[in-house]
Amino acid sequence: MQPERWQQISGIFKSALAMEPEKRAAYVAAECGADEALRREVEQLIESHRQADQENFIDSPAVAEAAHLLVSENSDAEVTTDRLEAGKHLGHYRIIRKLGAGGMGEVYLAEDTRLDRTVALKILPADVAFDKPRMQRFKQEAKLASSLNQPNILTIFEFGDTDSLHFIASEYVDGLTLREYLRDKQLKLPEIIDISTQVVAALDAAHEARIVHRDVKPENIMVRRRDLVVKVLDFGLAKLTDKTASHASGRFDSEVNTALLVRTMPGTVVGTVNYMSPEQAQGSHVDERTDLWSTGVVLYEMIAGHMPFAGVTSSHTVVDILEKEPAPLANFGAHGIPPELQRIVSKALAKNADERYQTAKDMLIDLRNLKRRLELDVEIERSTSPDWRTQSATTGKNVIPARESTEAGRSTVEPSESTRVHRRKLFAATAVMLILVAALIIASSWSRFGRSKVVGLAPGSVAASERKLSYWMTVQKYRNGRPFENPFRLAGEINFEKDYRVRLSVSSPQPGYLYILNEGPSGAEGAYSFVVLFPSSTANDGLSYLAANQRVEIPEQGWFTFDAEQGTEKLWLVFSANAVPDLEALKRFANKKDHGLINDAALRSRVQEFLGAHSGAKATIEKDDELKQTSLTVADAILVHAVKLEHH
Repeated sequence: MQPERWQQISGIFKSALAMEPEKRAAYVAAECGADEALRREVEQLIESHRQADQENFIDSPAVAEAAHLLVSENSDAEVTTDRLEAGKHLGHYRIIRKLGAGGMGEVYLAEDTRLDRTVALKILPADVAFDKPRMQRFKQEAKLASSLNQPNILTIFEFGDTDSLHFIASEYVDGLTLREYLRDKQLKLPEIIDISTQVVAALDAAHEARIVHRDVKPENIMVRRRDLVVKVLDFGLAKLTDKTASHASGRFDSEVNTALLVRTMPGTVVGTVNYMSPEQAQGSHVDERTDLWSTGVVLYEMIAGHMPFAGVTSSHTVVDILEKEPAPLANFGAHGIPPELQRIVSKALAKNADERYQTAKDMLIDLRNLKRRLELDVEIERSTSPDWRTQSATTGKNVIPARESTEAGRSTVEPSESTRVHRRKLFAATAVMLILVAALIIASSWSRFGRSKVVGLAPGSVAASERKLSYWMTVQKYRNGRPFENPFRLAGEINFEKDYRVRLSVSSPQPGYLYILNEGPSGAEGAYSFVVLFPSSTANDGLSYLAANQRVEIPEQGWFTFDAEQGTEKLWLVFSANAVPDLEALKRFANKKDHGLINDAALRSRVQEFLGAHSGAKATIEKDDELKQTSLTVADAILVHAVKLEHH
């Protein structure tokens, strides 16, 4: 039997299995038409599958048992035979050589004779080409994917057919798949973060176009040789997020229940299964968050050297995905895994999709911030180690000059003249900086002397002369108590409605104490109400202190909701170098009984005085349209900023 014939039979068989049993006969009859031989072969497969289900032959799938009845003894040679030979033409493409083959067809290197460029041609399997509704969906998705203009997404040039072959022409990437790139190689931490950042950037662009990849794995990620640019492949096989599987039509959609996939392929570890999200493994509805799970699996694998979920069989793997937590990354760590990287991976691999990253943009920001932080740490290390470049060049290792061992014992290495000059300059600069900081502190203290009775700072370290804080909001629309549409991100102010729910994210390059209050619209007598949002038990373990570069989401799980009262509300952000006693006292209202409402009139009055006294130091505001976040800077030890929310 020719491989095209077997693929046609297999395609109809799989489509029939996706239906209710009573609908299968009519579907097979309509699909096979007058081809009685085709109909008998498909019906034989369906009957074998039914018997296997009844007898629970979990280790002998029906397709495998019946395949020998349909394929001749030399069919293996036929299947592996190239469908196109070097030098042949497919339309205006001249075949150069075969690059490889996979579940979605064969890939050839070809020359576009019209535009004089090298392309990759993917020849689609016959079972896809014979399924007209499936082909129509595939074409629509491929066209949309080809419109994506992002450097980390493989560019699709054309979708065509000729000589009974359907193909996709795309840019040719001279490189390795991430699977090949990782083979017998342990990546360094900066490269792991760089690759992950590029993958998430590609997903961010695709998700904005409402495309979910659904099959993110190392085989679908390529690393270009010349510049290590990452390309994510096969977006043309993705599903539009606003499309659903048409079970009523009886088609075997690509969104087929994974349980069926596992049941018909027992006894094997299917690569894609290892990267499936829990909702995929359960055959539930998937959205953009399933791609972020798969990316978390890839990121974990690059760090640990193995996949977080890998059972003996695909069924065992699914159980691991649904029930088990992967081992902490610190267990694998020649890298010295930063806690922030563990947090990013853990959040991407949250089994509950609502506790996972809600958008690729959020994960992208965390990865970029971590990358900048690591680069800054390296730069600081270099600036304090003047001989670093010399030793790195001679030893090939990232070392810091300290002491050298000799046969006579240990002796301190004498610094060179240039090193001594560098140190003198560094000491002088440090002294000048300390003088300036002291002057600013004195000036700041003097300017606030008259209002110091409003609220005092707790004993602690000397206040910093400048405060920096970045924030952004994630908004989720709700309808009839259910999430409606995808969450979207805003840099700050928003006109919101009663069915909007909000999550606030905050981060700073400095350590400090964070307080967030919601000031409601003024009442009839001009009185204001305050609700404490942070610190509370819903985020950061109830603590107000944030470490440098720590990102906190408020709340960590779920959303803030607003009442139906119309008007302008304010979110007061307070970020202080030291703890503020009156604001620390607000923690006691963050409970289910008070719902955060500050009902102590005297304390509420002091809080209002504090906000009025410190909001005079206006913050410098910078909005990043790409990252959709707002950065605040104030030349003071306390940053106070109000975010206005218009409630309609």
